Amino acid sequence: MIVGARGAATATMRAARHETWGSPLEVVEVPRPEPAAGEVRVTIAATGVNPIDIFTGRNAGYEQSMRLPFVPGWDVAGTVDALGYGVTRHRVGDRVFGLALFPHPAGTYAEFATVPAHQLVTVPSAMTFAEAGAAPMAALTAWQMLDAAGVVAGRRVLVDGASGGVGHLAVQLAAARGATVIALARPAHHDMLHALGAETCVDYEDPGAMTEIAPVDAFLDYVGHEFGRSLFGRVKPGGTAALATAWSIPSYPEDAARLGIHIRSCLVEPDPAALGEFGALVDRGAVRVVVAAEFDLDHAGDAQHAAVRRGGFGKTVIVSTRPEPA
Repeated sequence: MIVGARGAATATMRAARHETWGSPLEVVEVPRPEPAAGEVRVTIAATGVNPIDIFTGRNAGYEQSMRLPFVPGWDVAGTVDALGYGVTRHRVGDRVFGLALFPHPAGTYAEFATVPAHQLVTVPSAMTFAEAGAAPMAALTAWQMLDAAGVVAGRRVLVDGASGGVGHLAVQLAAARGATVIALARPAHHDMLHALGAETCVDYEDPGAMTEIAPVDAFLDYVGHEFGRSLFGRVKPGGTAALATAWSIPSYPEDAARLGIHIRSCLVEPDPAALGEFGALVDRGAVRVVVAAEFDLDHAGDAQHAAVRRGGFGKTVIVSTRPEPA
C-alpha cells in the first residue's frame, strides 16, 4: 500500500521502470491503475520483450510520447481483473491477450495494466499465458508486413531474422497463406524452421548460398541496415520489401527505385480482429509461438539483455509470479 497525503491507503503493484533514460530497470511499488470508461484492468500473467522496449527505455527518438519514470512494455496476456464503465465485451475472470495502446505507453512490465477493452481478445485454448504474452506485437508485426508486401498463395517470400520473435511467426503465417518461404537463419535453426513451414533455409553467413537465392516476390526485413539493403537485389522488379526497421539507411527509397521494387515501412498497430484470426490459426495447429526464455519481473533487465542477444529461437517473455485467480 501507498499512503496518500491525506492518510488514505492506495492499492499498489510492482512494476519494472526506468527512473532516468537509459538507467537499469528497477522494480518498485507503484499505484495500481484503475480502469477508465471503456477499459479493463488485467492481472498480467506474461508480457513479451520486444526490441522497441529497449529503445524507448533509452528514449531513442520517442521524446514526444514517453515520460519519466517509464515502465516499458506493450504485450499483455492475463486475466481480466476489473471493468471500466460501459465495458460489455469482457467479464472479470476472462483470459485475454492483446497489443495495448501502441505506440503510446502501456506499461506492461508490471503486475497489472489497464487496456482499452476492444484491443483484447480471448486467449486461444491451445496457448499458455507465456505464449500469449509473447505473441501480440510479434504476430501483428508479421501479419501486417505480409499484408504490406502483398504475400498471398503462390508468392515467394524471403524472411530474414527468421528464427527471431517476429521472424518465426512470419515464416508460419506466410506458409499458412500458401506462400513459398525462404528463411535466413543460422544452420542450427534450420530444422525447426523447416518444421514450421519454410521450404528453403539459408545460412546468412554463407556468401555462396546467399547469392544462389532465386528472385522473390516479397522480402520481409527484420534486420535492417546494410544487411537488409543487401537483400533488395533478391526481390523481383515490381516486388515489395516490407521493413520493420523504418529508414535505417536514408538512401532506401533511392536504392529501391533503382532496382524497380517497392518498399513499405511498417509500424505495427493494435488489430484485435487480426489477432483473433491469429489465435484461430494457433487453435487449428497451423501456427505456434515458440518461447525462447522466460524471466520473472525481478529479472526484467536480464530478459531485455537476452532478447537483444538473439541467440535462441523464438521470443523472450516476462512471466508473473503472482498466483492466478481460481
